[in-house]
Amino acid sequence: MGPVLTPTLLDPIAETLELSETELGRLFGVSRQAVGQWRERGVPSNRMAKVSTVAGICDLLHHRLKPERIPGIARRPADAYGGLSMLQMIERDRQDELQSEVRRSFDWAALA
Repeated sequence: MGPVLTPTLLDPIAETLELSETELGRLFGVSRQAVGQWRERGVPSNRMAKVSTVAGICDLLHHRLKPERIPGIARRPADAYGGLSMLQMIERDRQDELQSEVRRSFDWAALA
């Protein structure tokens, strides 16, 4: 049995980005059924780093943007991500790069 708090990371990701179970699975390269198993048993240790990073990105977005704007922003292709959307960056396992870009964009905004 996985850690008690582990499955709860999926909830803020799904809620912040307004993702269905199928979309959540696509984000992590697994089936909708696997997401259901993660909710019951905990996120497998080999997926935990990605889930944690994505949860961190969602937390940062949630604190810096109006929550209702986040899903649209996450789905919109951006030049900063080579024409990909945030969701596509995550699907391609580029979440660490995305997290750095998001942090940098907010750091820049704070200095402007």
